[in-house]
Amino acid sequence: MFERLTRRSLIAGGLSAAGAAAIAIPGKVHRPRRSLRIVHLTDTHLQVNGDASARFAQCLERIKSREQPDVIFQGGDIVMDALSLDGQAVAAQYGLAAKMLRDHVDVPIYHCLGNHDVWGWDRYDRAALAENPRFGKGWWKEWTGYDSTYYSFDRAGWHFIFLDSIGQTPFRGYEARLDLPQWHWLQANISQVPSTTPICLVTHIPILSAGAQFFGASEMSGKHWHIPGTLAHIDGRRLKDLIARHPNVKLCLSGHIHMSSRIHYAGVTHVCNGAVCGAWWNGDMQETKAGYGVVDLFSDGRHFSRYESY
Repeated sequence: MFERLTRRSLIAGGLSAAGAAAIAIPGKVHRPRRSLRIVHLTDTHLQVNGDASARFAQCLERIKSREQPDVIFQGGDIVMDALSLDGQAVAAQYGLAAKMLRDHVDVPIYHCLGNHDVWGWDRYDRAALAENPRFGKGWWKEWTGYDSTYYSFDRAGWHFIFLDSIGQTPFRGYEARLDLPQWHWLQANISQVPSTTPICLVTHIPILSAGAQFFGASEMSGKHWHIPGTLAHIDGRRLKDLIARHPNVKLCLSGHIHMSSRIHYAGVTHVCNGAVCGAWWNGDMQETKAGYGVVDLFSDGRHFSRYESY
């Protein structure tokens, strides 16, 4: 027998449902709202020859259609190499990188300096290049339009700090270290962020990464592991100590190693994503395929990351 539905029964039913809902509210799970989706696109090592540009275009179009990010963080080493190449070759690589991003990216993009983005440090004629405004990090700043190689900004309730990992050594090459002006800037910058605002640090070279341990034959001595300062921040201890004094630092993003790892240490997640180019456009980098990272940030300071091959 069907119950006759009257206005009174409908109201009573509605009130009963509302009462049940009210009773259920205290136990309701409140899911945080996603604030921002980031694609972390690092170590492209774009070169003019070969199929690198076609594969990079494939990667960017997949990101656009599948991930639909709000922003892209370009994690450094956008070009194959500027450390040792001449100006003509570097100009061609940076020109191609600009065209690729212009043609295939339609969301804001933030850039992090990589070691291979620095011009001339590994050239024997570097002394003669020193007067060129593009020498060293000048070319990268011209290409990005940035005034500085490190900077910060606020977006979607988070504070982001992009650092310059690339310290010059007395001889040819580099090591991962913040110079003194940047170190003082970083300390002041973090201290000015409200404790309720979550912070994400972005570096090219990782502060902490499992991949740095396995990148090369770091245990060659047979007695000790040896991780050089070109693979992880040699000033990582003081960075770790600074981060520990600011619990609102939640996430550190990096690349450089071409190997994907995630380490949760002392309340902070260190995500080192693999390379767009894999092993410099020659297959996988050990166990990591060519790909990109996807990072979802939430309004309550939580975050979720995954690594995707393409």
